[in-house]
Amino acid sequence: MPRTETYRTRVVRTVEDLAPETGELASAAGASEFYYGHEFLRAYEREPIQPVHAVYYIEVLDHDDRVIGLTPCYVQGDPLRALGLAADEKALLSHVWHCSDTQLASTHTGPEVARAVVAEMRRIAADEGLARCGFINVATGSPTAVALEAAGLAGTDLDTRYTVDLAAVGNWDGYLASLRYNARREYARQLRRADDCGVLVSEREPQENEDPETLRIFEALMANVGSAGYYSKERIAAFLRYTRKGARIIEVTQDGELIAKAVVFIESKKIHAWAGGYDRHADEASGRPFSSYYVLMSAIIKLGLRIGVPTLEGGRRNGHFKIRYGMRPQELMAFMTDVAG
Repeated sequence: MPRTETYRTRVVRTVEDLAPETGELASAAGASEFYYGHEFLRAYEREPIQPVHAVYYIEVLDHDDRVIGLTPCYVQGDPLRALGLAADEKALLSHVWHCSDTQLASTHTGPEVARAVVAEMRRIAADEGLARCGFINVATGSPTAVALEAAGLAGTDLDTRYTVDLAAVGNWDGYLASLRYNARREYARQLRRADDCGVLVSEREPQENEDPETLRIFEALMANVGSAGYYSKERIAAFLRYTRKGARIIEVTQDGELIAKAVVFIESKKIHAWAGGYDRHADEASGRPFSSYYVLMSAIIKLGLRIGVPTLEGGRRNGHFKIRYGMRPQELMAFMTDVAG
């Protein structure tokens, strides 16, 4: 249990050994209750969607031995080829790639906490024979980014995620009114055409055994944007067995055919458009007079408005569409360091 002047760290290898208070830590720390809650951590530990070769949870304790921080770390590769790792190279990273909002998840976010965590990460990585470790998907300018910079890590641009201020728009009409005229008119036209074609939208909780074939559409989307292999229908189906409490599935069908689908996660202040899929080539080939993506995104926004959370986390990629339709970009960074540094 290494100690800095103020903090010490404790490492456990499974979510079942985490201190009980870490279950409520995310809310107290202002971190995502979804990504830092035991349900998500347990699910990814048991059924990782991208290969994970080892799992370490770093708890940070203050001088009174109170747990004030949690950093989940994973030995993993670089499926998006964003970090400059060699093809088969692994690194110790926090969080997983399927987390778009990495934080120190600590009630104290100063550089001393960051230094304690980074020192522990370097030690773990050295034991694993890894050359690099660090944080991915950290919001630019966030307290975590500031703390990591103060701890000596340099940030590099990594990706962009998109959000909607649902509290500001209030309802669906308010959301449409917040868009520019041409965007508002196009959205209404797309949804009207979908309605004329008998398109149906349904929402449900995940089943005990989701059919992987209905999740193939996620693979199609990522292949179309140049990231084939980022999703696995079998792994997502297995993952959902452990995340049924906070998850909802949205399905868009036409004449009984599934044309778009999303998995969303709900926490007290946010709805996460965590994974989704549609096949634009199938839309074009079938001659549909609308894009199923418009229908899917509108269904996610309407769900967030209906349950009353203030923020929609709209996910990453497809920025042109998301910005046009009122989503705000949040730049994400990676903070990497050499293990020997």
